[in-house]
Amino acid sequence: MDGFGSSLEDDGFPEDYDFEADRELEVGFICPRCGHPAAAYVLPPEEWTGEVSHRVACLNSEDAHEWTVRISKHRGELSAQLDENEDTKVSLSLPGIPDEWYEPLPEPEAYGIFVDALKEWRNNVDEFATMDGFSSRNRMLFSTLYSIAEAYLSDSIIGAALADKEIQRHMLKLDVLKDKQVNLKTILDKPTIVQDMIKEALQRFSFHNLPAVHGICERAFGARILPANKDDRTMVIASVAKRHDCVHRNGFDKEGNRHMDISSDYLRKLCNIFESMAEALENGIREAGAKKFFENLGPEQEQSGDTAA
Repeated sequence: MDGFGSSLEDDGFPEDYDFEADRELEVGFICPRCGHPAAAYVLPPEEWTGEVSHRVACLNSEDAHEWTVRISKHRGELSAQLDENEDTKVSLSLPGIPDEWYEPLPEPEAYGIFVDALKEWRNNVDEFATMDGFSSRNRMLFSTLYSIAEAYLSDSIIGAALADKEIQRHMLKLDVLKDKQVNLKTILDKPTIVQDMIKEALQRFSFHNLPAVHGICERAFGARILPANKDDRTMVIASVAKRHDCVHRNGFDKEGNRHMDISSDYLRKLCNIFESMAEALENGIREAGAKKFFENLGPEQEQSGDTAA
């Protein structure tokens, strides 16, 4: 688990949780039944030679139906086909950010963007969500909610880290950085090397790994963002695995069971929890900023300010 997440067993996050994080494939094809596109993120076979099947939904919102995509790997080479229609061309690609890809700086108004996005998302839930817990619409709204939360967490944490050396010291405890060594010549040639390494590590961090994010926030900002309420905490931690299943398995878990509880009520409840988590992080970042301000102020300036008052 990345970074600080290893200390979160008391928060109910299973120690052996399988994130299977970054091996997913993007699979896509034109539905042979209705002509609409179909796409999903799925996992390939783990073996050097093997097969795995995934149910992939057509994106036709007026006619919900699915196809079985069989992904084969032979000596490391991947191929895919539809079980029900072998003539349909199925594309496979490995999503990812190339090393030369330009990654923009974090949004400076991340919280405001987050609040506006949640407002629009709630309107979409009111308009499109269904009461049942297995609708493809609800799964899409669920995944979108996670994207909104991830974008906020990423921009807020990275932005705060780049602005404060004390926070950067906490970030050096990330698993990917704690054993890094930089020679003096590199530091002379590039004085910002440590900050750049922290930025790159955080940009590659999985911000949907909420327990690990909780660990970062607690150590860097003193903010415990996971809910204090046990039931709410259990719900949001369980949603991490559910998000993985919706993104990578089209809503099915490893045993092939479909998640049947992503109802409109569930979506609204999870949204409220994410909103509270964001508020906790914002408060932590503000308090860390205020602490830094008064530390930089110095005792003499504080005393003169008190005298003037």
